[in-house]
Amino acid sequence: MSALVDTANLDLASTPNQQPPLDPSASAPPPRAQPPPQAIPTAQRARKVNGIHTDVVVQIFQDRVLVIVTQLGRIGAMIQVTAPPSALTALPPPPPPPQASSSTARTVPRPAPHPSTLLTPLFGAAPSPHIASLHDLYALHVGAAIFARLGAAGEGAQRPVVLGIGLKRAQRDGAALGDDDDDAGVTEAEKETFEQVLDMVIECLG
Repeated sequence: MSALVDTANLDLASTPNQQPPLDPSASAPPPRAQPPPQAIPTAQRARKVNGIHTDVVVQIFQDRVLVIVTQLGRIGAMIQVTAPPSALTALPPPPPPPQASSSTARTVPRPAPHPSTLLTPLFGAAPSPHIASLHDLYALHVGAAIFARLGAAGEGAQRPVVLGIGLKRAQRDGAALGDDDDDAGVTEAEKETFEQVLDMVIECLG
Protein backbone atom coordinates (compact mmCIF):
# COMPACT_ATOMS: atom_id res chain seq x y z
CA MET A 1 0.00 0.00 0.00
CA SER A 2 2.81 2.44 0.90
CA ALA A 3 4.46 1.69 -2.45
CA LEU A 4 1.30 2.69 -4.32
CA VAL A 5 1.04 5.95 -2.37
CA ASP A 6 4.71 6.75 -3.05
CA THR A 7 4.22 6.10 -6.77
CA ALA A 8 1.20 8.42 -6.92
CA ASN A 9 3.08 11.20 -5.13
CA LEU A 10 6.00 10.76 -7.50
CA ASP A 11 3.72 11.11 -10.52
CA LEU A 12 2.25 14.36 -9.19
CA ALA A 13 5.68 15.74 -8.37
CA SER A 14 6.97 14.96 -11.87
CA THR A 15 4.09 16.89 -13.48
CA PRO A 16 3.72 20.02 -11.33
CA ASN A 17 1.64 21.96 -13.93
CA GLN A 18 -0.88 19.21 -14.44
CA GLN A 19 -4.08 19.56 -12.42
CA PRO A 20 -5.81 16.51 -11.10
CA PRO A 21 -8.85 15.48 -13.12
CA LEU A 22 -12.04 17.27 -12.14
CA ASP A 23 -15.22 15.58 -11.18
CA PRO A 24 -17.59 16.05 -14.18
CA SER A 25 -20.54 16.52 -11.86
CA ALA A 26 -18.79 19.39 -10.07
CA SER A 27 -18.30 21.42 -13.28
CA ALA A 28 -21.82 20.85 -14.68
CA PRO A 29 -24.12 23.90 -14.56
CA PRO A 30 -26.92 23.75 -12.03
CA PRO A 31 -30.20 22.43 -13.41
CA ARG A 32 -32.48 25.09 -14.83
CA ALA A 33 -35.51 25.77 -12.71
CA GLN A 34 -38.75 24.61 -14.27
CA PRO A 35 -41.28 27.37 -14.99
CA PRO A 36 -44.30 27.29 -12.70
CA PRO A 37 -47.41 25.65 -14.16
CA GLN A 38 -49.69 28.03 -15.99
CA ALA A 39 -52.75 28.99 -14.02
CA ILE A 40 -56.11 27.74 -15.26
CA PRO A 41 -58.24 30.67 -16.44
CA THR A 42 -60.96 30.97 -13.82
CA ALA A 43 -63.78 33.44 -13.29
CA GLN A 44 -66.44 33.52 -10.60
CA ARG A 45 -69.65 35.40 -9.91
CA ALA A 46 -71.89 35.32 -6.85
CA ARG A 47 -75.13 37.19 -6.22
CA LYS A 48 -78.63 36.89 -4.87
CA VAL A 49 -81.01 35.57 -7.51
CA ASN A 50 -84.65 35.78 -6.45
CA GLY A 51 -83.45 35.90 -2.86
CA ILE A 52 -81.24 32.80 -3.18
CA HIS A 53 -77.44 32.99 -3.04
CA THR A 54 -76.16 31.69 -6.37
CA ASP A 55 -72.55 30.89 -7.33
CA VAL A 56 -71.20 30.51 -10.86
CA VAL A 57 -67.63 29.39 -11.61
CA VAL A 58 -66.11 28.97 -15.09
CA GLN A 59 -62.74 27.27 -15.63
CA ILE A 60 -61.29 26.96 -19.13
CA PHE A 61 -59.07 23.88 -19.51
CA GLN A 62 -57.21 22.86 -22.64
CA ASP A 63 -59.59 20.01 -23.43
CA ARG A 64 -62.91 21.24 -21.97
CA VAL A 65 -64.67 24.02 -20.11
CA LEU A 66 -65.96 23.44 -16.59
CA VAL A 67 -68.98 25.44 -15.40
CA ILE A 68 -70.34 25.19 -11.86
CA VAL A 69 -73.80 26.61 -11.09
CA THR A 70 -75.01 26.08 -7.55
CA GLN A 71 -77.55 27.47 -5.12
CA LEU A 72 -76.78 24.72 -2.59
CA GLY A 73 -73.04 25.08 -2.01
CA ARG A 74 -72.57 21.78 -3.87
CA ILE A 75 -73.59 20.15 -7.13
CA GLY A 76 -76.17 17.42 -7.54
CA ALA A 77 -75.48 16.42 -11.13
CA MET A 78 -72.82 16.84 -13.80
CA ILE A 79 -73.61 16.92 -17.53
CA GLN A 80 -71.26 17.09 -20.50
CA VAL A 81 -72.39 19.24 -23.44
CA THR A 82 -70.92 18.46 -26.86
CA ALA A 83 -71.73 20.44 -29.98
CA PRO A 84 -71.92 18.56 -33.30
CA PRO A 85 -68.98 19.35 -35.62
CA SER A 86 -71.31 20.80 -38.24
CA ALA A 87 -72.44 23.46 -35.78
CA LEU A 88 -68.94 24.63 -34.95
CA THR A 89 -68.16 25.96 -38.42
CA ALA A 90 -70.99 28.51 -38.44
CA LEU A 91 -71.28 29.78 -34.90
CA PRO A 92 -72.97 33.16 -34.56
CA PRO A 93 -71.01 35.99 -32.94
CA PRO A 94 -71.61 36.18 -29.20
CA PRO A 95 -73.68 39.00 -27.75
CA PRO A 96 -71.95 41.70 -25.72
CA PRO A 97 -71.89 40.95 -21.99
CA PRO A 98 -74.73 42.57 -20.08
CA GLN A 99 -73.93 45.54 -17.88
CA ALA A 100 -76.10 44.35 -15.02
CA SER A 101 -78.83 41.92 -14.17
CA SER A 102 -82.13 42.86 -12.62
CA SER A 103 -85.61 41.45 -12.31
CA THR A 104 -86.99 44.11 -14.65
CA ALA A 105 -84.31 44.43 -17.34
CA ARG A 106 -84.28 41.77 -20.02
CA THR A 107 -81.03 40.49 -21.43
CA VAL A 108 -79.85 40.69 -25.04
CA PRO A 109 -80.59 37.77 -27.39
CA ARG A 110 -78.31 34.78 -26.96
CA PRO A 111 -77.21 32.08 -29.41
CA ALA A 112 -79.73 29.27 -29.63
CA PRO A 113 -78.57 25.72 -28.87
CA HIS A 114 -77.96 23.54 -31.90
CA PRO A 115 -80.70 20.87 -32.19
CA SER A 116 -78.06 18.13 -32.44
CA THR A 117 -76.21 19.15 -29.28
CA LEU A 118 -75.36 16.04 -27.27
CA LEU A 119 -76.00 15.94 -23.53
CA THR A 120 -74.19 13.19 -21.62
CA PRO A 121 -74.98 12.69 -17.90
CA LEU A 122 -71.71 12.05 -16.06
CA PHE A 123 -72.92 11.51 -12.52
CA GLY A 124 -75.70 12.47 -10.16
CA ALA A 125 -79.43 12.61 -10.75
CA ALA A 126 -82.06 15.30 -10.43
CA PRO A 127 -84.57 14.86 -7.58
CA SER A 128 -87.56 15.12 -9.93
CA PRO A 129 -88.35 15.04 -13.66
CA HIS A 130 -89.02 18.77 -13.54
CA ILE A 131 -85.56 19.53 -12.11
CA ALA A 132 -84.05 17.15 -14.67
CA SER A 133 -85.63 19.16 -17.48
CA LEU A 134 -84.26 22.36 -15.92
CA HIS A 135 -80.79 20.81 -15.80
CA ASP A 136 -81.01 20.00 -19.51
CA LEU A 137 -82.24 23.52 -20.28
CA TYR A 138 -79.30 25.05 -18.42
CA ALA A 139 -76.82 22.67 -20.05
CA LEU A 140 -78.03 23.43 -23.59
CA HIS A 141 -77.95 27.20 -23.20
CA VAL A 142 -74.75 27.40 -21.16
CA GLY A 143 -73.07 25.22 -23.79
CA ALA A 144 -74.38 27.36 -26.65
CA ALA A 145 -73.13 30.56 -25.01
CA ILE A 146 -69.66 29.11 -24.42
CA PHE A 147 -69.36 27.56 -27.89
CA ALA A 148 -70.25 30.93 -29.45
CA ARG A 149 -67.91 32.91 -27.21
CA LEU A 150 -64.86 30.66 -27.63
CA GLY A 151 -65.52 30.14 -31.34
CA ALA A 152 -65.62 33.88 -32.02
CA ALA A 153 -62.43 34.36 -30.01
CA GLY A 154 -60.64 31.56 -31.90
CA GLU A 155 -60.03 29.66 -28.68
CA GLY A 156 -61.38 26.28 -29.71
CA ALA A 157 -65.14 26.01 -29.67
CA GLN A 158 -64.87 22.25 -30.16
CA ARG A 159 -64.07 21.77 -26.49
CA PRO A 160 -66.95 20.11 -24.62
CA VAL A 161 -68.57 21.94 -21.74
CA VAL A 162 -69.00 20.12 -18.43
CA LEU A 163 -71.78 21.62 -16.30
CA GLY A 164 -72.02 20.86 -12.60
CA ILE A 165 -75.36 22.09 -11.32
CA GLY A 166 -77.25 22.25 -8.05
CA LEU A 167 -80.51 24.21 -8.05
CA LYS A 168 -82.64 24.89 -5.02
CA ARG A 169 -86.11 23.47 -5.42
CA ALA A 170 -88.69 26.22 -5.41
CA GLN A 171 -92.05 25.62 -3.76
CA ARG A 172 -94.92 26.19 -6.16
CA ASP A 173 -98.21 27.79 -5.23
CA GLY A 174 -100.68 25.20 -4.04
CA ALA A 175 -98.11 22.38 -4.01
CA ALA A 176 -96.01 20.98 -1.22
CA LEU A 177 -92.28 20.74 -1.64
CA GLY A 178 -91.46 17.37 -3.16
CA ASP A 179 -94.76 16.94 -5.02
CA ASP A 180 -94.54 15.75 -8.60
CA ASP A 181 -94.55 19.00 -10.55
CA ASP A 182 -93.55 17.61 -13.94
CA ASP A 183 -96.68 18.97 -15.64
CA ALA A 184 -96.59 22.41 -14.04
CA GLY A 185 -94.17 23.96 -16.53
CA VAL A 186 -91.49 26.53 -15.78
CA THR A 187 -92.51 29.25 -13.34
CA GLU A 188 -91.71 32.94 -13.74
CA ALA A 189 -89.23 32.69 -10.85
CA GLU A 190 -87.44 29.79 -12.58
CA LYS A 191 -87.32 31.77 -15.83
CA GLU A 192 -85.84 34.76 -14.03
CA THR A 193 -83.27 32.58 -12.28
CA PHE A 194 -82.36 30.98 -15.60
CA GLU A 195 -81.87 34.38 -17.27
CA GLN A 196 -79.72 35.75 -14.48
CA VAL A 197 -77.56 32.63 -14.24
CA LEU A 198 -76.87 32.82 -17.99
CA ASP A 199 -75.91 36.48 -17.52
CA MET A 200 -73.44 35.41 -14.83
CA VAL A 201 -71.93 32.75 -17.08
CA ILE A 202 -71.47 35.24 -19.93
CA GLU A 203 -69.92 37.76 -17.53
CA CYS A 204 -67.41 35.08 -16.48
CA LEU A 205 -66.44 34.58 -20.12
CA GLY A 206 -65.60 38.30 -20.40
